[in-house]
Amino acid sequence: MTIESSHGKPRPTLPRSSDLQPVTVVDADRERCGKRDAHGRFSSGNVVGRGRGWKLAIARVLGRQVDDPIAQQVADDAWRTYCAALRELPSDGAIVRGLAALMSRHEALAAFWHAHAAIVGLTTEDGIAGQDQATKHGQRAERLTVTMLDVARALAKKPDDYIDVEAVNKQADAETEQRREAERRARAHAEDVEPEPPSEVVQP
Repeated sequence: MTIESSHGKPRPTLPRSSDLQPVTVVDADRERCGKRDAHGRFSSGNVVGRGRGWKLAIARVLGRQVDDPIAQQVADDAWRTYCAALRELPSDGAIVRGLAALMSRHEALAAFWHAHAAIVGLTTEDGIAGQDQATKHGQRAERLTVTMLDVARALAKKPDDYIDVEAVNKQADAETEQRREAERRARAHAEDVEPEPPSEVVQP
């Protein structure tokens, strides 16, 4: 940034239109914007709505958009934990997000029951029950955290490390077809060749 003097005071130099750089459209943006109809609306094949179904299902797991203020607070805490967890994971596919949503939900419920127990009194019957619920949700969140990390690491591997199931199935089908073709040829060859007559036994 350059500084110029204006009315005796230093001020940053305003950019000129000639200094502006052209906007570069990356491939992802081009793909998102390209699939539109004549009216500019998204058409079939656009990637903007890709995964909308399972993402909506995950939002329901988090319990968002509910009328109960207490449940809404738990859902908001779960959403914050969910977003923070995704930023730390090497993969954020559907499986990982589902596990992250469940983990975040149980983390938020554990926090709610801990707070509830503290409000009503840790030594009261209601407080002890709240601590028991918090412990159960905390244990479930711990197990989901371990599973989530393992799955995220597995899905974050390079594509070369993945097993191409489709390619393996095609190869298996091709090998099966080759084996069947060899069997058909063997049967056809056996049918075309007439059996040789038995050799005459010379009596002494």
